[in-house]
Amino acid sequence: MSSTPLSRAISRELTWVALSLGVFLFVAWLTGLWVFSLLAYLLFYLIRQIWSLYQFDAWFRDVPNATAPQSGFWQELCAIISHKQRALEKRADLQNNKSEQFHAASMALPIAIISLTKHHKIEWFNDAAQTLLSIQRSDTGRKLETLVRQPEFIRYLKQKEIDKPLFLEGFMGQSRTYRCEIFDYHHGHRLLMIEDVHELYNLAKIRKDFVANASHELRTPLTVVNGYLEMMIDMSDQIPQLWEKPLGQMHHQSLRMQAIIEDLLTLSRIESDTLMNTTKVIQVSEMLKNIEIDIRYLYDEKYEIDFSIEEGLSLKGVEEPLKSVFTNLISNAFRYTPKGGRVSIRWYSDSTGAHFEVEDTGIGVPNEFLSRLTERFYRVDTARSRESGGTGLGLAIVKHVLDKHESELKIQSQVGKGSIFRCDFHID
Repeated sequence: MSSTPLSRAISRELTWVALSLGVFLFVAWLTGLWVFSLLAYLLFYLIRQIWSLYQFDAWFRDVPNATAPQSGFWQELCAIISHKQRALEKRADLQNNKSEQFHAASMALPIAIISLTKHHKIEWFNDAAQTLLSIQRSDTGRKLETLVRQPEFIRYLKQKEIDKPLFLEGFMGQSRTYRCEIFDYHHGHRLLMIEDVHELYNLAKIRKDFVANASHELRTPLTVVNGYLEMMIDMSDQIPQLWEKPLGQMHHQSLRMQAIIEDLLTLSRIESDTLMNTTKVIQVSEMLKNIEIDIRYLYDEKYEIDFSIEEGLSLKGVEEPLKSVFTNLISNAFRYTPKGGRVSIRWYSDSTGAHFEVEDTGIGVPNEFLSRLTERFYRVDTARSRESGGTGLGLAIVKHVLDKHESELKIQSQVGKGSIFRCDFHID
C-alpha cells in the first residue's frame, strides 16, 4: 500500500532526527560529555525548526528570492502544498474557462436575461437586455423598476410568488409582444427573462380568430340545413321510404356538427378570456343539485347513480365554464359506461382543497392514452365516440377551464373496470 504525503513527511523528519541524533551521540561517546552533547543537540534542533519555519513563512508569502526548506518535514510539507496549489490553479483555470464560456453563451442569446437581487437591484445582464431595456453597465446596482416605467411590468416584478409568465404588448415603446418570466434561484436572487414572441403570439391569435370566425359563420348555414332536414323527416309520409335512413343519418350528423361548433366557440371564448373576466363566489353544491335533477331524469332507469355533495362548499370562479366542466365529465361517464353500470359524482373538500370527482364502471382507458385525452378531437375509440355524439372537445374544454382557474385534472383508469376523473381546486 502506497504511503500518504503526510506519512512520507513524518518519515522523512524521523529519518533526519535519527541521523542527526546519532551523530551527536557519537560525539558524546568520543568526548564523554553526554549532558552537554544532548543540550547542544536540542538547541541545534530548535534553531533548525525556527529557521525552517522562517523559510516556510517567507516561501508561503511569496517573498522575493525566498526558497523553500530543503530538508526534513518542512521540505515535504512544501512539496505537498505546491502540489495542492497546482491542482487548485488547474481547477480554477478550468472553472474560469467554463465561466467565460457560459458568459459568452448568455451574451449571445437573443433572449434578454437580467440577474436581480431580492430587492430587484440589477446584478448582471446580457447584450440583448442592454439593447431592449436601454440600460448601461453603470446601471448595475440600481433597481430595475426605476429604469423600466411600465405599470403592468412593475406589478409583475413585485409579486412574491410568480407561477405564470406575463405577456406585454408594446413593451418599451416597441409595437411587438414580449414574454416575461421570473425565476427564483440561489438564496433569494431572481432571474428575469424577456423573449420576443411577437410572431408566435400573432400566429396563435390568428388561429384563435380563425376558429372563432369560421365556427360562427358555419353555425347559421348549418342551422338552416338542420331545419330543412327536420322538416323533411316530419314529412315522412310524403317522402319515399328509401330516404328515411339517409335523412336520419344526415340529421344525426348535422346535430353532431352543431355540437362541435358550439364547443369550438366555447373554447375560443375561454382562450380569449371573454368568459373569464368576472369571477365570483359560486355555490357549487347548489349547482350540482340542479345538475343531479337533470341527470336522474335522463339516466336513472339505465344506470346506478350516486351523488355525494358537501353542503355549503363554495368556489371562487366563473359559473358558466365551471358548469361546463362538471356536465362534460358527468356526460362522458355515462357515454362510456354500459347500461346497468354505476356512476358516482362527489364534491368534497380536504386539507389540500376542494375536489370534484366522477367515477364510473365503464370501458376504461389504456394507460398509454391517458396523457392525450385532453387534446382537441382526440378519441381512444373513434367509432364509439361518434355513435354516442361525442365531439372530441369536451376534455379539451375541461382542461382549459381548469387552467384558467389554476386547477388541475387528474385521471385514473383501468381497462374494463372504469375511470376516475378528479378536478382539484385550491381554496383561499
